[in-house]
Amino acid sequence: MAKVTDVDIQVLKDLINQRFDEVKTDNTRLSGQIEQMSEKIMNLEIGQAKIETRMDEWKTGIDKIPDLAEKVGELKNWRQIALVIVTASFGGFIGWLLRSGNRPF
Repeated sequence: MAKVTDVDIQVLKDLINQRFDEVKTDNTRLSGQIEQMSEKIMNLEIGQAKIETRMDEWKTGIDKIPDLAEKVGELKNWRQIALVIVTASFGGFIGWLLRSGNRPF
């Protein structure tokens, strides 16, 4: 068997220490990235909370849309009725003017 010298042991210790240092460096880098990801997640959660708050504010307006659509439909019918009345009145007035135009004053 070959003899293990102090130099060989020192080389192995240095190699092991170097690997531990690399692992520590990687661990530190990963910890920093995890902290950044945590901050990003917190920002997203804050943004989501703001959106939820705004949606809650809009909810009353959104819930009124079917009622407003129904009222617009009713208004549309009234608008059609009013248009018919105005058209009939205008037509009657024009007819009256035309009839009156044939008579001498």
